[in-house]
Amino acid sequence: MKKKLVTIFVSMLLFTLTFSITATSGSEEDPEIEDRIRDVRFLGVFPFFPQFNFIYVDIVSAWIYEEQDNADFLYMNLKIRDLEENTEKYDAIYVISWMYDNNQYSSSVHIFPEGPTSLLSGQIDVERNDYVNFVECDGNVDDVKDIITWIIPKDAIGNPSTGLKITNIVPHTHLRYPESSGIPMLDLFKDLPWNAISTRDYIIKY
Repeated sequence: MKKKLVTIFVSMLLFTLTFSITATSGSEEDPEIEDRIRDVRFLGVFPFFPQFNFIYVDIVSAWIYEEQDNADFLYMNLKIRDLEENTEKYDAIYVISWMYDNNQYSSSVHIFPEGPTSLLSGQIDVERNDYVNFVECDGNVDDVKDIITWIIPKDAIGNPSTGLKITNIVPHTHLRYPESSGIPMLDLFKDLPWNAISTRDYIIKY
């Protein structure tokens, strides 16, 4: 069964990531992606202020790491300015996408008024709006630390080999009305890292 992802890839995102710097590991203090804050946009295009009501989809950073004693897994992390475990009315969508071995992969989670869905990760299709294969991941939606963590089995994302790169790392968030509302599922507000402060690749360690 396929799980629908939002259609999120815009050519200028890939343009910004063309100039990435190589690094071997990430952390909250030294992330692969450091985004600008207060840059959520209406329809992903039009800036607006104030943004206080949308800080729960405002990206701060994203990073990847591995643990030597759990080397079959990749830890993917997304930090938000003020993550909420439940939304008031919207479907909040949190995604990190990347490329490995000429294939596109994503990790995603939706947060509804009822709470978060399962954490998913896997390969996405060439149109970049649907999973080809996916798994439910362990991980955490931590609204105290404002961090979402996906613990991804490497065999679900192409079995990346030691020394090879994960590239085009793109975190993005979206707000839309949930399907149950009957309102067309249009992404009303988005944070896309077209203006990220810094980006770099990740090199597999184990």
